[in-house]
This record gives sequence, C-alpha cells and structure tokens, in this order.
Amino acid sequence: MRSRISRHLGPAFAETSSARRDEVAASLAARAAAAEAEIPPPEFTGRDYLIFLLHVAAEIEHSLMVQYLFTAYSLGGPNVPEGRQADVRAWQETILGIAKEEMGHLVTIQNLLTALGAPLNFNREDYPHSSAFYPFGFTLQPASLGSLATYVCAESPQEWDDAEAQEIKARAQADVGMPVNRVGELYAELLRLLGNHALVPDTVFDAESVAFQASWDEWGRGYREEQRGREAMSSLPELPAPELLIIEVDSRAAAITAVERVGEQGEGFETPENENESHFRRFLAIYRAMRALGAELDSVVRPVATNPTTDPAAQDGGEWTDAGTSTSIVHPEAKLWAHLFNVRYRKLLVNLSHAFELADDPSDRVTLSPRGALIHRTFSEMYNLRVIAGLLVRLPLDGNQPDGPRAGPPFQMPYTLMLPHAEDDRWRLHRDLLDAAALLTERLRELAGSGAGQDYLTALAHADEIERGQVEQLIAGSAREPAVVGGSPT
Repeated sequence: MRSRISRHLGPAFAETSSARRDEVAASLAARAAAAEAEIPPPEFTGRDYLIFLLHVAAEIEHSLMVQYLFTAYSLGGPNVPEGRQADVRAWQETILGIAKEEMGHLVTIQNLLTALGAPLNFNREDYPHSSAFYPFGFTLQPASLGSLATYVCAESPQEWDDAEAQEIKARAQADVGMPVNRVGELYAELLRLLGNHALVPDTVFDAESVAFQASWDEWGRGYREEQRGREAMSSLPELPAPELLIIEVDSRAAAITAVERVGEQGEGFETPENENESHFRRFLAIYRAMRALGAELDSVVRPVATNPTTDPAAQDGGEWTDAGTSTSIVHPEAKLWAHLFNVRYRKLLVNLSHAFELADDPSDRVTLSPRGALIHRTFSEMYNLRVIAGLLVRLPLDGNQPDGPRAGPPFQMPYTLMLPHAEDDRWRLHRDLLDAAALLTERLRELAGSGAGQDYLTALAHADEIERGQVEQLIAGSAREPAVVGGSPT
C-alpha cells in the first residue's frame, strides 16, 4: 500500500504485516469503536476525510472489477464437458455482470466526489499488493474455489457466520494468506460520516455539479430491471442479470442513498428485497456449483497464468512480497496482444475521466456531444477488452511451451491517469493512444500466426481511424462534431 494512504487509515483499516495476519479479523463493532476517538483523524476535516474514504472506496471498486473480469475470462475452454457448457457460460456471464456493476459503483463514487468538489479517482494499486487496504491482496488469478471464496467473503454481510461461512472463510484465508476483510466495513464508515451533520454540513454538497456527473440516461444502456443477459442466465435462473447503479448526487440525502444502494448491491448491506441479487449471493451460488464439480473443476477453467504482465523483469516464481508472483508474457504474439490490451484499458480509463470534465447538455438529445462520444467509446473499449482477453487466454504464455500455461489480460495501470489542463491537449492524449494502438495493431497484422484475430484487427483499425478523424476535428476546435461516433468493431 502507498504509505501516503496507509498512514491515515489508523486502527479501523490498519496495515497488516505478515507477522500478525492471524490477528486482523476484528469485528465491525470493534473497528468502529476504535476509530470513534478520532474522527476525523489528525490532519483532516470532516469533508476531507469523507473525500479520502471515497478515494479508498474507488480504488477498491476498481480493483474488484478488474479481478472479477480476469476470473470470468478464465472460465471455459475446449475441455469443458458438453453437459457443463451452459452452466459455465452462465457463471462467466454472471461474474462479468458483477464486474459491470462494480464499474457502476466506481462511476457513482465519482459522482459523490464531484458533488463534494473533490478530485476524481480512477486509480488502483497494481500488483504486487497486499494489505488491509483492500479486502484481500490484489491478484489476477483464474477461477478456483479459492478465488471464488475470497470474492464471497469480500462481499459478505456482517452477520454471515454459519458452518458454511466458516468453511468458505477458511478456504479464502488459505488462498490469500490472511483473513479476507469485508468491503462493507468501509461503506458503513462512509454512512456513519455522512450522518454526522457537524463534521459534514449540508453546504459541502454542490447541487450544480450534477451537470458534470454521470447519469443513468447516459450510462444505463439497458442494464436496469434485467433487460440484458437473460439468455445467459437461463441455466441459473436464480442469478439475476446485471443492473447498473448510476446515481446522481446533489445533497446529503442523495449521497446517503448512493452509498446505501451500492452497499446493498455489492458490499454486504443485504435487505430482504435484494438478498438474492447481491454480489454475495451470486458469488455464493457459483461457489456452491463449482464446489459440487469436485475433480471435474479443472475441466471448466483455462490454465491461465496468475498475474500475467508485459514486464520482462517478472519471472515465473519470482518473489513479490505477499501478493504472489507476476509472470512475464514471453510468447511474441501474446505479448503484442497484451500491450494492445493495456492501451485499450488505458483508453477506457481516460474516456471515463475525461467525460467528467465535460458538462451534460440535457436540452440537446439529438446530436452526440463530445461527452456522449466519450461515454459511447467507454462501452466500445469494454468490448475490445473482452475480445482481446478472449484471445490472450488461448495463446501460450511462453513460445517454448506451446502446451503450457496460457497468457491472460495483464490489466497493467498506465504511468499516469492525470489529464492535461487544456481541453485541446486532452484530445491530443486521445490521439496519442489511438496512434499507439495503431502501431501495435499493424505489428499484429503482420504476424502470420494471428489467425482468427486478423478480422478483428482489421475492424479495430477501421474504427480507430474513424475515431482519430473525429478527435482531430475536436483538437481543431469543432466541439460539436461529429454526430455519429465510431464504435467497437462488430
């Protein structure tokens, strides 16, 4: 954990050393009592501490989203028995849906930060990483009973403590080397702070900031009320399709509602109305189904490497603190695809961040504004990440071991997520990323072994060229152009 963050977490979210891992499973009540003496902690006002905790929450949501995506991408493959294919597809789509909901949580947290007049945070720790800052050490790993157990525990409600809970908690602790912390504890702290009018007065919430916040109309894309994913859920009807929560914040009441609804969906704040739709219940259902497979479990998961990276210094089995090892992708084609994946991942994050810098114009629902274009392209990049990840989990990690472990999507963070100050320079950043992607795309198209990826690369290059032309117009000052935005290749 970055020391500039960990030093402020205090007794409620203390750093966990390997020497005292067996001591970190304190209850929510004990942690709240320990933190009560100094709220806010030294060096903070109430508003600033609220912003700090929202930054912590944003990094957790981002990290969970990425780890869930990696686990979902690892499911499937040629060894899945015919009788299990529908189930595996349903599990994969369910986890992908949860990851999409985590993105909704991340966006809603940015709305909260915007309402407070605070800087946004789309950052997260890159691996290796392990501390009580996150519910468990950040690790990109394929689906297993261990990884599913950690997700169940991280999303679990406080009162979950039956015999099955003890078994799953023990498995999760064995998988990550320490007790798994509940994300709900942080959200409970956020609600406690939001309820304190003396520390967080009503005046800190800016109603006019809603114009810069993400809205359901822009981001919903049909995810509400199970309008998407129903076909994938047919074999597991008790697992609902994803429902994105994009909640605008203009007051304390709206802020409390946002935190409560995010908590109900994903951080263990269960209610009788939502208990079957929570991330905890969905992960628990998948865990039970995968546990029932027994020895057949390996047949439904691809042999994807843990923590794949484009870093040539990372070697399989290399020592990396408590979070495990990073594994260098050596296969030439797989490494190029991994670099392209990282560029598209950075584009997605830049699109998200840039969209919050532009105000929505509710009076204009005819033309597609630059803000609307960025949102549209964010969804396009989600598609691109899924396609490239699907290729990476099929390619070998090492060219000398064609039948060995598979490469996987690296999800490596860029060197910075800071945007330029001037609007035309922000669009120049978009152009730089498109140009970087074009160089990698061309190198991949020259490889004879790209196979099925060639058609995708052709379509991707075409879509990027359209987007590049539109970006050039925006750099030149044509702020309302274009009305039609090039999307993902189909």
